[in-house]
Order: sequence, then C-alpha cells, then structure tokens
Amino acid sequence: MSKLIILKLGGSVITAKQSGKPMLRTRFVRRLAEEIAEWYSAAPFKKRTRLVLLYGAGSFGHPLAHRYRLQDKDLDAEDLIGVGRTIAAMRELGTRLADIFLDAGIPIIPLQTSSFVQKKKDHVVCKDYSLIEDILRAGGVPFFGGDVVIADGRRTAIASADTLAAALAAHFRARRILFATDVGGVYRRFPPRRGERAFPVVHRKELQGMLKKRASDDSPLDVTGAMMGKLRALLPLRNCTVVIFDATKAGSLAEVLRNRKRGTIVAL
Repeated sequence: MSKLIILKLGGSVITAKQSGKPMLRTRFVRRLAEEIAEWYSAAPFKKRTRLVLLYGAGSFGHPLAHRYRLQDKDLDAEDLIGVGRTIAAMRELGTRLADIFLDAGIPIIPLQTSSFVQKKKDHVVCKDYSLIEDILRAGGVPFFGGDVVIADGRRTAIASADTLAAALAAHFRARRILFATDVGGVYRRFPPRRGERAFPVVHRKELQGMLKKRASDDSPLDVTGAMMGKLRALLPLRNCTVVIFDATKAGSLAEVLRNRKRGTIVAL
C-alpha cells in the first residue's frame, strides 16, 4: 500500500498539552477534521489515497503516564490502577475525537491501541495488521493513538503515536508520514529561538547528527521524548518522506495533504 498516508495529529495540537489536565482543543480539532474530510472526499473511491489517522496523548495521557511512571516499569498488581487509568483516559480522548471526525464525514474506525499492540525488545509489534488492512481496503480510516502497552510480557511501556507511525510505515511500505505539530518543523535546537527558521529539508546523515548531539527534548510532561523521540522513531525507515509542520495555522494541513511544501521534509 505505497499509496498510503499516515497522519499523526500531535497531542500539542489537539489538546492543551501543558495544562496538566485533560483539555481538548475542540475548535482546532474541528477545523482539522474539516480539512481532512474535504481532501479525503475529493477523489473517487478507487483512486483515493488511503489514510491511517493517529493521535498523540497530549494532556490526557502524558501526565498520568508520568505520575504512575509507566515507561519501562515492571508490571505488578500495584501498577494496574495506573495502567487502567491511563488507558481509560486515552479511550476518552479517542471517543471525543472520533465524534468530531465522524461528524465531519470521515469514515474512521476507532481502535484501542493497547488491545492489539505490544512491545518486544523495544520494538512496537502490531498483533493484527490484517484488521488495519481490511479497514483500508474498504475505504475506511483506521484511527488510534498512543497508549500504555505490555512489553515482553512483564513490563509496562509507552507505544507513542510516533513509533506507531514508523511501524505502520515500515509494514505497509508507506511513502509519506505527516506529523501535524504546533511548531514550524525541525530546528537546530528545541525549543527554537525567536526568529529561528526551521530546516526546509533534513537528510538521514543530518538526522543522525542531531540525534547524537541531543539525547532528548526538555519537556518534563512528555514521556515519549517530544521532537527528538519523533525523529529517533523515524531513523530506521527507508524510501519514506516525512513532513513535520505547524498545523495550528488554518489551511496548513489541507496544503500538506495535497503535497504542497510546508514545514520540514525529512528525506529517508
């Protein structure tokens, strides 16, 4: 399915991520849904580019995962409350988002990541890609987000939407991944200084240099590594173009979906 776009809506776009409590940015989400719906319905069914829609945890998932220290933790009975609360929060976020996207006319099929994704040796493993394939073949849009999952049968782990996007792109050999964020792209430093411009293009060697220079981002409530975590997840991909762009500007998502240049292109 090379004619497939994987679109990840960042938690900083769809939620008030720094609030520390679950807050959906409903107005932004509705606008994004309208832009996606207009693009998706424009092409005839047989010529339509298939779409997988992912979403970040934002203020629904990150504070809970941080509070309960669910990243790479041995699983025991005392941890189950934290695991359950975090999964329930992500389910609430998914439900609220699903209502908006369905109202916009996008044929999404909501899925719960923790029910079909695991981690094995730090790699995301989808237990049933055929489910996603069936939805795509029928013209539907698989819809799921970052979540708490079981790793190696004995630990809790975070399957971020970024790593999910990379895993899906590798399996389906997708040529395009779009990351809708609240920043203009990839910068020399994070957060960028005032007036600093994003790189228009980043190639593999440049990406490797960035990752060596800086191990992680400076976001205490982000348990997935923020921008550096996103870039690290992309490194294993081949023959894939990734676009990281600012989706808070009206019309920017619609332009990127139509392959117009925005943000930073990561050429892998």
